Parts: sequence; C-alpha cells; structure tokens
Amino acid sequence: MAVQFFTNVTEQEFKGFLKEALLEILGEQTELKEQPQELMNIQQASEFLKLKVNTLYEKTCRKTIPHLKKGNKLYFQRSTLERWVNEGKVKTHDEIEIEALNFAFKRKLA
Repeated sequence: MAVQFFTNVTEQEFKGFLKEALLEILGEQTELKEQPQELMNIQQASEFLKLKVNTLYEKTCRKTIPHLKKGNKLYFQRSTLERWVNEGKVKTHDEIEIEALNFAFKRKLA
C-alpha cells in the first residue's frame, strides 16, 4: 500500500530533509560498526595492549592483569583492560602539587 503526502515543501527543502535523515541513519550504522568487540582472546588482547602473547600469559599467571578463564581458554574484556591501563597513569607535577595543597589545606582545617 503506497502512502502519499501532500505538503508545501519545495524540492530543495525536501532534498535537505532527506540528506539530513540519511546522514543520521548512516551515522548510527557507522557508530554500531565502530564499537569494538567487548570480549577478546589472548591474541586480540595482545594486539590491543601491544604486548607479546608470552607477556600476557605471564601477567595472567601472576594475576597482575584482569582476565577471565573458561576451561583452558583466556578471555579479556576490552573495557576492563582500558581501565587497567588507565590505572597506571603517571600523575603530572601539577596534579601532584594540587593534591599536596589540598591535603595540606584539609589538615589545617581539621
């Protein structure tokens, strides 16, 4: 069944509306494709972290890296690995100085 709409829209306005709608739809599809796969095997995690597979095995054995184990297979969650990497962030001199000033100021108030 065909539906027809009769409005006072110029051809230029219609083209603009259609272009915006298509860009919105295509943008949403691109966002879905760009979302990384959450679960990774050891090879994918190795590539993601830019570490050798042997290094990853060593870190999982020592339990120094978050991982999942199912049977004899190792898995890694991308979001957990990103947090793990960010936890190792080295603070700048300015960040350390601000923390020291805040600590000293709080001690004065107490």
